[in-house]
Amino acid sequence: MSGPPAWSKARERVLLFAQRLLAERLVFFTAGNVSMRIAGDPELVAMTPSSTPYDTMRPEDVVIVRLDGRIVDGALKPTTELPLHTLTYVRRPDVGGIVHAHSPAAMAAAAMGIAIPPILHGLIAACGGGIVTAPYARGGTAEVAERTAEALRDRSACLLRNHGVLAIGPTVDHAYNAASVVEGVADAYLRALAFGPVPEIAPDEVDRIRREQWSPAWSATPLAPTHGG
Repeated sequence: MSGPPAWSKARERVLLFAQRLLAERLVFFTAGNVSMRIAGDPELVAMTPSSTPYDTMRPEDVVIVRLDGRIVDGALKPTTELPLHTLTYVRRPDVGGIVHAHSPAAMAAAAMGIAIPPILHGLIAACGGGIVTAPYARGGTAEVAERTAEALRDRSACLLRNHGVLAIGPTVDHAYNAASVVEGVADAYLRALAFGPVPEIAPDEVDRIRREQWSPAWSATPLAPTHGG
């Protein structure tokens, strides 16, 4: 692989989480995308390429891109959701990683345009509280990033109407965890709805979990817990 060691490390990390998305059925075939800022140069991002199967992807297939969208290194085209990633990083200097998943239960909720309330401890610890659905925008456009701004203002994830999940974090690890937890809780919520209204965690307890588990991860505390496990 060309480029400095930080590029290689970022490429390997992006590939790890892209393949984990596939293995855990949070995406199918080439759907979704993953990116992370490159250590030492916050204007550079490593991201998955477009239309490339994750199970055969190699580290060198991961593309290095500037936040203005220019390709710095890589033979393949970056994900078609390039504007979603770059504009989110520009808007949020605190974001170090982004995961966009197409997981079944979350897509069902996104198709219905429903919110996922804070019904489980893990959702609050990983994402900061309940999850809302951002308004619809055509995929691959800057509008997607614009319409998620409010939904992600104090959360680590949101649903994209008629699309999937967008998760962010101070690291790509945090973002991946958020995307994974959203899928699990979305599945539990849709199942529970069959039995009637689903009880939510009390607001004061939501605040406590946010303060003790979610917020520290955004405060440069590497070992802060991101879930209840």
